[in-house]
Amino acid sequence: MAKTGLAALGATLALVMVTLPPAVTAADRIKCWTNRDGIRECGNVVPPEYSQKGYEEKNLRGITVGTQNRALTNEELETRRQQAAEIAAQEREQARREANDRVLLATFASVDDILLARDGQIANIDSQIRVTRSHIEKLHANLGAMIARAAASERRGEQPSEEITANIDNVREQIADNESFIENKIAEQQSVKVQYNADIRRFRELKGLLPNPEFENSPPTTGATVPPSAQLAAP
Repeated sequence: MAKTGLAALGATLALVMVTLPPAVTAADRIKCWTNRDGIRECGNVVPPEYSQKGYEEKNLRGITVGTQNRALTNEELETRRQQAAEIAAQEREQARREANDRVLLATFASVDDILLARDGQIANIDSQIRVTRSHIEKLHANLGAMIARAAASERRGEQPSEEITANIDNVREQIADNESFIENKIAEQQSVKVQYNADIRRFRELKGLLPNPEFENSPPTTGATVPPSAQLAAP
């Protein structure tokens, strides 16, 4: 009885092995490509001049079992690189905007809070400008006195001393530096106003508030530095 069962099992396995299709190997595949004349050709090996242009692999029944795309040209590779770089830049910009939004909402509870911060920074810059202008006035007074001493020496037929000449040049340089400082601070004030107004507009958008351009663009009660959102966005 056991022998009969084993014989039947053996016969079944033999039948399965006969009916199963043989495994397809790389050698059994036919490669098809298009030549320079646009004619379809097939063979076991793709000629070197066509290997980079893409081809199909078919089994012995003519069914496509694989595809090899053509190699990209240098121009196409560069285009893909640029596209990837643009996408990465857009993603970084989106992440920066979202981070700025979180800081804006965490820092300010209302539009009035933003205006208060803006006016405080502008007042700070105004104070620096006033102090610098006062210093420039003193420098001008010192310069006038030194020039007068130098002129007195020349009227006596004497050359002004090297010390006086050097001091005059030094004071003139200090005046120029301080005037440049004031110009930069005035530009900074304008930058702060623009940035804070942008923050107010964005805050209203995030909070679902109606825009109020006249209120947002109204002149500050005093006068700037970079707001928190701008500091975060700086590279």
